[in-house]
Amino acid sequence: MNEINPITTTALVPVRTTNSSKPNFRAAALTPATSNDIDSFIKEQEKAKKNAKRKEYFYYGFLGTLALTAIGSLYFMSKQSKSLDKPVSELKEIWSDLGKSAKIDDLALPESLKNFMNKFKNSVENPQVLKNRGGKPTKSVLLYGPPGTGKTTFAKALAKEFPDSKFASLDVTSLGSEYQSVSERNLNKAVDMICKEADANPSKKFFVFIDEIDSVMMTDNSLNAKHSNDMLNEFKKCFTEKLGKRDNIITIGATNLPIDIEKGIVVGGKKLDRPMLDRFSEKVLVDLPTKDQIVNSVKYHYKDASMVSDKLKTDSAELNTIAEFLAKPEHNTSFRTLDSIYDATAASIKGTEKSVDIIDILKTIQSRQHEMNFTDADFAKLLADLKTSI
Repeated sequence: MNEINPITTTALVPVRTTNSSKPNFRAAALTPATSNDIDSFIKEQEKAKKNAKRKEYFYYGFLGTLALTAIGSLYFMSKQSKSLDKPVSELKEIWSDLGKSAKIDDLALPESLKNFMNKFKNSVENPQVLKNRGGKPTKSVLLYGPPGTGKTTFAKALAKEFPDSKFASLDVTSLGSEYQSVSERNLNKAVDMICKEADANPSKKFFVFIDEIDSVMMTDNSLNAKHSNDMLNEFKKCFTEKLGKRDNIITIGATNLPIDIEKGIVVGGKKLDRPMLDRFSEKVLVDLPTKDQIVNSVKYHYKDASMVSDKLKTDSAELNTIAEFLAKPEHNTSFRTLDSIYDATAASIKGTEKSVDIIDILKTIQSRQHEMNFTDADFAKLLADLKTSI
């Protein structure tokens, strides 16, 4: 019987030298059966080491993630808490001073707005007469039309028709918040503030003006629509159950969107909420100014200016010709456009002695050719009609 060689059957216990990362079988007085045993052992050791490292990285990564999550949650809760406690007065001042606002008689209104104003004033001043006739006073108005047409100015002029009235500007865009339910709370706080003031002064008329009201009137069917639809529903409640139930509050909304009264408006795939649209008693178009409105606006603007030609203060042929040119729909002239023309013209004149004349207004208009969408030929015709040149 052959004697068993203990060296060849002893388990491999490699010894590493200080100068090598590989196991030294010779130093351990071992003789491996094959070279494959060495490779297998090395691979097993390296695999075990990698697994240990992975576990270590995972452990510390997990702890780090937990820490970051906790810090983020605390920051979010702190910020949300501050937003929830944010008073409305910090969002925006609500009450407006009507002292310096224009009166209805000062405005260059078209016949349609004059007729509405007379009907509106009669409705608000004589509620009992309307009731006896089977009607009720106007409680809400929606002003719509292009930007810069004077919707805010018109709303303030309406309010000024009633002695000692108060005017609140409710900026719904400033009431919004990235946090759920905060927008609704801000809206309710602002409306409650107005209602409290109205209840304390029942003899006064309170006008609540809501600019860019379309921002809370759009229906949203997208996947992320919950927040905007919640705001719409909350606005409906405030509009109907708070503002609408007080006889001395008149709500006036304004939007730059071209509303189709019969269908509502479609903008970028979204649509105005029809029930909300129907809550307005009156819907009034405030369009771009007509020729006569432009003439009256220029005359009114320059009436107290000492260094302006009389041709711009009266119904001169020159002013009427310029107004006819500006009133063409393709030029998109708004009252805001006219204001910018007045300012630019005044600043363009060199020196301190020269007055504003027709030619100065024409130069300003010519400098806005691209903005006002007219050709060189269009402007040349205007100069020919005026029998002048630049």
